[in-house]
Amino acid sequence: MKYRALIFGFLLSVAVAGCGDVPVVDVQAPKGDTLKENLINANRYIANSEATQIEAYAARRGWKMAQLNGGARIMETRHGKGSKVEYEDTVSIRYSVEAINGATIYANQEETVVSGQLQPNRGLDAALRALSQGSRARVILPSEQAYGVAGDGNKVKSRMVLIYDVEVLKVNKMKD
Repeated sequence: MKYRALIFGFLLSVAVAGCGDVPVVDVQAPKGDTLKENLINANRYIANSEATQIEAYAARRGWKMAQLNGGARIMETRHGKGSKVEYEDTVSIRYSVEAINGATIYANQEETVVSGQLQPNRGLDAALRALSQGSRARVILPSEQAYGVAGDGNKVKSRMVLIYDVEVLKVNKMKD
C-alpha cells in the first residue's frame, strides 16, 4: 500500500512537471462558413475515394460500365425484350447485393417497387429506368446513391458502396 502511494505520487509529479512545456491550442469548433466548407470538402473526398474504388473494382472484373447521373454505374448483362421501365411503373425485380469488399449482404431477394419513388434507394431506382422487362444488369452504387450515412438499418452499414445484380422480372405500366 505504501509503495502504491509512492509510485502514484512520483507519476503525478512527473506528469505535472511535464505540463509546463505543453503549448495551449484553441480547439474551438469551426463556425459558419468554415464548418460548411469542411463538410463540403469531406463529402468531396469521400465521393472521390468511392469513385476510385468503383472504377478499380469494375476494371479488375473487366466490366464496361456506363455512368448514370449521381455516380451510379450500370452494365446490362442481358437485354430485355419487354416494356422499358418508366417513371411510376410498378416493377418486380430479383436482386442480390454485395459490398464492394465482396461480402454478401442480400441474396436472391424479390421485391416490387414503384419507379420514381426512390425504392429501395435512389441509385437503384435510376438504374431500373435504364432497363426493360427481362433485362439483367450489374449496378454499382456509391454510398450516397445507396443508403448513405444511415445505412438501411439492417445489413447495409454506413457509407457502403453496393454492387447489385438485378433482374427486371415484370413491368406493369402506370395507368393513364
